[in-house]
Amino acid sequence: MKNLALILLTLATFSSPLQAIEQSDFYANSKESHELTILNKGLASLQYRLDMIEKAEKSIELEYFIYHDDTSGRLLTQALVEKARQGVRVRVLMDHFLIIGEIDPFHAHELIKNGVEVKFYNDAPLIQFISFQFRNHRKSFIIDGKEAITGGRNIGDEYFDLSEEFNFIDRDVVVKGPIVKTIQSSFDKLWNAEATKFLNRPDKPARNDLRYRRANRTNRVRNTWNFQGDLKRWKDKVKAAKDFIKVTEEDLDFKRRIKTLTLNDIEEDVTTTCNDITFVSDVPGVGMWAIDKKYKHVREEVFRRIKEAKEHVVFDSPYFILNDEITGILDDLLERNVKVDLLTNSLHSTDAIYVSSVFNDRVGKWIAKGLRPTVYSGNIMPGHKVLSDGIHKSRWGTHSKSFVFDNETAMIGTFNMDPRSYKFSVEMGLFCNNNKEVADLLSQNIKDRMENGILLETPEDVKKYEFMQVGTLKRIGYYLLKVPSSLFDFML
Repeated sequence: MKNLALILLTLATFSSPLQAIEQSDFYANSKESHELTILNKGLASLQYRLDMIEKAEKSIELEYFIYHDDTSGRLLTQALVEKARQGVRVRVLMDHFLIIGEIDPFHAHELIKNGVEVKFYNDAPLIQFISFQFRNHRKSFIIDGKEAITGGRNIGDEYFDLSEEFNFIDRDVVVKGPIVKTIQSSFDKLWNAEATKFLNRPDKPARNDLRYRRANRTNRVRNTWNFQGDLKRWKDKVKAAKDFIKVTEEDLDFKRRIKTLTLNDIEEDVTTTCNDITFVSDVPGVGMWAIDKKYKHVREEVFRRIKEAKEHVVFDSPYFILNDEITGILDDLLERNVKVDLLTNSLHSTDAIYVSSVFNDRVGKWIAKGLRPTVYSGNIMPGHKVLSDGIHKSRWGTHSKSFVFDNETAMIGTFNMDPRSYKFSVEMGLFCNNNKEVADLLSQNIKDRMENGILLETPEDVKKYEFMQVGTLKRIGYYLLKVPSSLFDFML
């Protein structure tokens, strides 16, 4: 059934891209010196972004899969608007799928009025089921073509330790040096891609619009109600968009609190040097042709490095669902006695129940072959400073996308170990090659997070810890999703 569904997906789409894109914009290696700072704490990562925006002189580019209209989204957007008003070119590229319910064309309209350029990637409706699957999952934050951030974090309170319900343990890397020009160039390619569009705000409803004009009295009354309701909703959306970029005393106070709390964390962040750095990005495209290895550079690079590992591979991924290719690679690693460690989510800590249902079904066989998986506990990291008790007591889950190869090469990016990253999502990643210092920094932080989790040492441990801290409703959802998740795992 799974293979048949994939064949139908393929037949339903066109077979070749409309235009070629230069590969050099999506793959580059530099032996020049680059400065790297790994951002392991969410709140400090937010402050780092605010500081970078303040320093910008010429250009700012942002690109995110998720961009919420919450506190962190407000603070960052307000800072971007201020810079745009000062003459800095600001461009924001958002994936249409999860953004449009919050940062919609009404917000875009107000941002554009204030000098911020806004585009959306792939606005295909859900009814276009195949085209709809292809998303831009990249996350880049580029200042003046000289300094950039990439990693797991989107823009939203749960990524910056600000939610009282659920927060992500995540990771970004700041890079300064020549490779940033290539990152910026790849952003330009996505900005100008066929699937990327400006979206206009809907026109203000007018009483004489055709949809409100009807002949008989009953219809006239009903259409008057419809007009009044539509007009009110339109005005409410305009107001919400304007309020989103309006700086309040509450916003200023919140910024002061964040800056005060994160001062020591930012000073303690280790900045180091990488003299052999590789940037890799997928090529944008909407269609099954885009899953070919010519376009999926990140998948090909990650799989190649895993395959060539000789001693040790560390996976830090919120999701862990393997396709046939990586299954064969992992089998080979374990047969060669390469040590393989994994940090991923438990059912309690995950934001995707359907992924846990597949993972828990299959991880036992990998444990038997030698994989050492650790599932995150769902608790805040010890000593982690946050703004309130509510945030401290919230549920926490890992969201990092990081790998360490043979204790000497580190990768931080947006690529998950799941089918969406393998096939449908445009991803990016930064590799620091042959640098034990950077690899050790990343490995130690992953190890610290593993200590706040459960090591599944035997297949029996999977069942033992399956429902750790899990409530009844989540258990019901877990069982209901087990069969469909397994059948359609290639879409997860």
